[in-house]
Amino acid sequence: MGKAVSALESQREALAKAKRFLEKALVRCREIGIEFIGLYIVGSRARGDYTIYSDIDLVLVLKNIKNLNTIERIYLFKDLLEPGIELRIYDADEWFSNDILWIVEMKKEAIEIASLNKTTSSPY
Repeated sequence: MGKAVSALESQREALAKAKRFLEKALVRCREIGIEFIGLYIVGSRARGDYTIYSDIDLVLVLKNIKNLNTIERIYLFKDLLEPGIELRIYDADEWFSNDILWIVEMKKEAIEIASLNKTTSSPY
């Protein structure tokens, strides 16, 4: 029972990190004039096969950032990250396309934390 409680607590902590990142990312998007589309959890925390030591993998989806490379995208938000957060940033056209195989696979497990029109509660 102790392991289950620890795992559940680690999931709560990971979700709290995601929500704190979301709040800061929304402010940053407004500051730099980039449109927020959504934030998703992917990876082991989304699939449910995480351990208490697992990080949380977040996907931030923004509009009109295709002209920025991966490093430039991360640089915009790097100071908002807490230890234990892995961040990927995609343009909305990339995320909603069915042409990029690894994104298609990632979306199958993705849990939406927030989107342009709503904020959802996690199933955890």
